Amino acid sequence: MSARDIAAGVASVSLLARGRGIGLELLDGSPHGAWRSFVALFVAAPFFLALKLLSEPPIVAGADPVRLWIAEAIGYVVGWFALPLMMLAFARVMDRLHRWPLFVCAWNWTNVAQILVFLATALLAALLPRGLGQLITLVALGYVLWLQWFVAREALDIPGARAIAVVGLDLVLGLFISGLTLSIGLAQ
Repeated sequence: MSARDIAAGVASVSLLARGRGIGLELLDGSPHGAWRSFVALFVAAPFFLALKLLSEPPIVAGADPVRLWIAEAIGYVVGWFALPLMMLAFARVMDRLHRWPLFVCAWNWTNVAQILVFLATALLAALLPRGLGQLITLVALGYVLWLQWFVAREALDIPGARAIAVVGLDLVLGLFISGLTLSIGLAQ
């Protein structure tokens, strides 16, 4: 993966984040490009760590903090691969297999943007009164859900209702992975 590929991913998501589907044209929508786009996992990692440090609940009494962080790291990696793998089957069913690599590229770079949005929101919410911080967090969540919907719709070239299903699948997978991560981190 070259610096040029990373720059293209960042430029692409900056356009997609503003509702400009032309950002997809900056991505390598080939299967090879899909695999290379997982470098976004490493680009986002420091921001994810900062977000976790800001939003981490107090350590549970008796829990091993090292185990919790290892579980978080495993959950982070699994989270990056879960939806693209599930979408491989769904893309087949929706007759969109030819668009799956482009979707994976766009989704991976969109994950970077999502983490940055949530990090900025957490920083801002920490400075504001609780009610206003919660409102800003809800607005950020709404924006991220819209962004996921937009990217699914554009990258897979599917109707809006199907894109909602993709976002729903991502939410369910995310909740499952979060729960599993926490249970692994707290297991004795």
